[in-house]
Amino acid sequence: MLAEREFQQTISEPTELTGDFREEGEYEAVMKQIKIEQAMGARTQQRLSWKETYYWPMIQQRAKMIGPLPPLPGPKNDISPQESSAATRLVHALGLGTSPGNILKWRSYWKLLSDLRNAGATTILLYRTSGFRTYFFRHPKKLDLLLSWNEVFHLPLQRLRLRVIAEEGNDFSGKCDIEDKLIFERLRIVRTEAWGNDISVWGDYTEYKNFLVNHSIIPSSGKSNQHVLRYGMKGELARNKAIFIDMIRYDGVSGKRVIGNKPASTKLLAVSPLVSVAPGDFLLVFSGKLRYSDSKSLRAIKGPIPRLWLDYSESLGKLNQMRIAKPGESTNVCLAWEAVNEVEGEALFCQYWRVLVVATRYIMPLDQLIRPL
Repeated sequence: MLAEREFQQTISEPTELTGDFREEGEYEAVMKQIKIEQAMGARTQQRLSWKETYYWPMIQQRAKMIGPLPPLPGPKNDISPQESSAATRLVHALGLGTSPGNILKWRSYWKLLSDLRNAGATTILLYRTSGFRTYFFRHPKKLDLLLSWNEVFHLPLQRLRLRVIAEEGNDFSGKCDIEDKLIFERLRIVRTEAWGNDISVWGDYTEYKNFLVNHSIIPSSGKSNQHVLRYGMKGELARNKAIFIDMIRYDGVSGKRVIGNKPASTKLLAVSPLVSVAPGDFLLVFSGKLRYSDSKSLRAIKGPIPRLWLDYSESLGKLNQMRIAKPGESTNVCLAWEAVNEVEGEALFCQYWRVLVVATRYIMPLDQLIRPL
């Protein structure tokens, strides 16, 4: 409920930009407040981004107060001389450049943002980047393209927002992802309590003791899974793409066998990044229970030493849904085993292992992650 209230507050209508201006001083006061807010820093950036979508309606309100003006020079467009005058004042107030060409681009860009908001493209507006502005500042007539993007990215970005909120509360399980009914119904799981993107535990205490007796492994990390998920491998935050890994719905041919006369479902999920990924980027932890045994589950990953396995038949996580490469097919990630001991000063033995999933190739947004067997 708190997260929803914060979201509604973020996208609430800024009344100071939408009311009628009774006199010129009111418009000047609003522009002064916008300048102050622009300098407040990253903490209010998302709110500022949303308020920017109301600049064009504000300009239109101010234009109503301006008397007749001569036609604008150059080719005709859908912006009146009065709107151009009001937009020019705002461009000057924000220090955005005073050339006629620059003013034209800004007023067209603000109109595009307003049109997107009116079309319901809330998510793409909230998460737009400086790259978005760089491109669409020069190409403001791409409304249809942006609406098609919003159709694709709307639900994944909503899940990203919920993951950010959960991780701020120190919850790295990823359970918020499977609260999406459209995702949950395609997972076909029963025990939601077993879901966790941060699980690396021994499945059997006796097997753990046998492992310690037979192997003297020096741990290479003293950080918890939660720490790695928050800060990345070796603290390389810029290379930590874990929070951007999502499950994307698609319809296709399942690689699973037909059971009886019932065909395998065509309602599938792809584990994919929402942003571009480079080789060496950390993606997530592969969840599961550690086993030290001669017997191997059908759903298990072989470890770096004999008899060591990661069993993911019971512990469920996002990367458990990753596609496995077919014979001869290229992969784009690798599975890296890391020995861990979180106990301070206890660096002489391995407390547990975690399996890091790391990109081995450039991966574009929404491309499916493919791992080795």
